Amino acid sequence: VAIGSGLGKLEQLQQITMHFDETKVGDTGAVAIGSGLEKLEQLQQITMHFDETKVGDTGAVAIGSGLEKLEQLRQILMNFNGTRVGDAGAVAIGSGLGNLKKLQQITMYFERTEVGDAGAVAIGRGLEKLKQLQQMTMYFNDTQVGDTGAVAIGSGLGKLEQLQQITM
Repeated sequence: VAIGSGLGKLEQLQQITMHFDETKVGDTGAVAIGSGLEKLEQLQQITMHFDETKVGDTGAVAIGSGLEKLEQLRQILMNFNGTRVGDAGAVAIGSGLGNLKKLQQITMYFERTEVGDAGAVAIGRGLEKLKQLQQMTMYFNDTQVGDTGAVAIGSGLGKLEQLQQITM
């Protein structure tokens, strides 16, 4: 909780990198981080690693909500591999992404999560609004994403004329 309130006070922060891999960080910590993020209106680059943590949908929803207010963001890397994040968390992240009109590069890892088609569809809808996006890397290995989710992401990407590089 302290990290979230501390983040919220750094209003001029332009870049942040956080590594919580293989820690006991869960939804409470992610909610605090999400609430701190929404106050960082000058943030241009964010890197967050939650590999093999206890973060689930509640934490991912808070992070998605915090993301949507970061209108200056140009680069994002989020790693949720091996977490408890499912469709509700991915839907919130997808919704938050749609507001990041200046985003040029996105890297997201959802391997070994509970994300399914509903989450992938929401991410696809968020991606299609990122008209400045040039590079995208996204992994959904060992998830519940099927044809519906893959089609939605492909459809979203097809609307991005500035896109130069895709890795999936």
